[in-house]
Amino acid sequence: MSKNNHIFWVIELSIIVFILIFNSLGTFRRNKIWKEGATLWPDVVKKSPNKARPRNYLGIAFKAKADLKSAVREFKMALKLDPMYTNAYVNLGVSYFDLGKVDESITAFKHAIRFAPNHADAHYNLDIAYGEKGMNKEAFFEMRKAKELGAKF
Repeated sequence: MSKNNHIFWVIELSIIVFILIFNSLGTFRRNKIWKEGATLWPDVVKKSPNKARPRNYLGIAFKAKADLKSAVREFKMALKLDPMYTNAYVNLGVSYFDLGKVDESITAFKHAIRFAPNHADAHYNLDIAYGEKGMNKEAFFEMRKAKELGAKF
């Protein structure tokens, strides 16, 4: 191998090693972020602030950490971005219920059902909320509907 070829080979090898190290460090940093929802979803929301789905999942991450007020805020933001996002309504309703705001939870579940009449989880959760309010006739109707739609009790 000539001296010039050897120099080019060393330069090419150095560039390849640099690229591999650089990409490995980037992957290591991303893996830390992707480790759990509490770090993943804030990062996704930061990069896509005007998308409803990341806001909904950030709300789920907050709810998993029992930060219900932050969860409600994110679900509301998701609904502001996509007013027909039924899963966000269901998640909002469950969070309201957990906060003891049963009337608000009923309203959220009804919105979900208005946009997706066959949403089994919305009917199931509305059943629970009606039961909490002592609205047994309505609760029974929603329980039957949820079961008919395949909700798992």
